[in-house]
Amino acid sequence: MGFRKDSFATVWEVSQVSNSRTKGRISISRKDKDTGEYVQDFGGFVMFCGTACANKALNLKPKDRIKLGDVDVSNRYDKEKNITYTNFSVFDFEMADGSGGQRSSTVSHAAVDDGDIDDGLLPF
Repeated sequence: MGFRKDSFATVWEVSQVSNSRTKGRISISRKDKDTGEYVQDFGGFVMFCGTACANKALNLKPKDRIKLGDVDVSNRYDKEKNITYTNFSVFDFEMADGSGGQRSSTVSHAAVDDGDIDDGLLPF
């Protein structure tokens, strides 16, 4: 499948670069029909770009599975060093299980009917 929109990837690590960028290491594999073995199509570092995407990526844990949304690949040639740099950017993703990146919270919330109402805040 490779690095493209709607590919499923495994997350191996993430680290914050700035408020709008989070670096991550992912891999994308496919199952070989002849051997039944998994073959890696892509493995490397990506940049989760944009404040919302970068913050959501910070919640990822090793071995989490994600489905890539909008992605981009760009490169830049440094003439002095004679090196081409390739950059893989992720602008959106969701959890592979369809939860949209939201993890279940262990914090309990009070029921709506708990407690008394402050009559001073009522408009009538």
